[in-house]
Amino acid sequence: MADLLPHPRPTLQHRLEYGAFRLLDALLGRLPLTTLQTVGEAAGSLFYLLDPRHRRVVRDNLRLANLGLSEAESRALSKACFRHFGALFVGLLRLRQASPEELDRWIRVEGLEHFDAAQAGGKGFIQLTGHYGNWEAIALAQSRHGRTLDVIGRELDNPLLEPISLGFRTRFGNRVILKDGAMRETLRALKAGRGVGFLLDQDALTSGVFVRFLGQWASTFGTAGSLAARYGLPVLPVFSWPNEDGTITVRFDPPFEVPVTGDASRDAWVATQLMTARIEVQVRKDPRWWFWMHRRFKTRPRSAPPLPSPLPPQEWIESVQTFSV
Repeated sequence: MADLLPHPRPTLQHRLEYGAFRLLDALLGRLPLTTLQTVGEAAGSLFYLLDPRHRRVVRDNLRLANLGLSEAESRALSKACFRHFGALFVGLLRLRQASPEELDRWIRVEGLEHFDAAQAGGKGFIQLTGHYGNWEAIALAQSRHGRTLDVIGRELDNPLLEPISLGFRTRFGNRVILKDGAMRETLRALKAGRGVGFLLDQDALTSGVFVRFLGQWASTFGTAGSLAARYGLPVLPVFSWPNEDGTITVRFDPPFEVPVTGDASRDAWVATQLMTARIEVQVRKDPRWWFWMHRRFKTRPRSAPPLPSPLPPQEWIESVQTFSV
């Protein structure tokens, strides 16, 4: 684990947020999961009405993504997205306190043999997912079944809530690598044969490389792709989604290898594009469960400085088209 820096002194806002969490936890944390999901969906619908800024972000993302939706379909998808993430975040109150037996009833895990195959090589692997479905349930369920991993994450801004979040994420043996200065701990975990989890679908601002995602050039963190190509690591895709009966499905797909040509820059970009393509395939299967509230396409390519990152050469783009995702 990365060295933990002292937390800043809690502010009044931090204390109010902590108090609100404790109140909600006491009132809702013991209710049945399906009840909390219903409450969360209602909260999501309310935020859809009261939060024009995020409604606008969702609308802009859907306009940019080439999903072929009509205006009515986009509006329905926007509402479904708000309901889903309301249910997700409120439902975490119950998942946090769930017994192992409850987790087994609520989260259906498929494809654990693919996790075992990725780990069998002994050189570590990249576990790939995105902000799709319930990504917190993925790490919780797999560690419940003895398949632990290291996850790169950022500390919460609220130092009073961070220990609660950390306890939830590490409950069954997972480890959290703090984002600041994470490379050393990531390499240590890989050297020990462990998997390291990456959520690879957020805008990377000027720190990323541009790959294609949902029909647009999207700035994407290149660390996972660089590691996979440089060290020959298998990539293990895993995704989750809610079911009509209130349960959650977590599915591990077969691991895949990224191509290595010896050109480090090219190989890292190709790996990042292939990983992003896996996320896109899942989003297209059912767009309701992706986090459309995030400004994924905020960072745009520009033809003049300051350019966040150059677009890849055409030959790199064409080489990716030969690989099946």
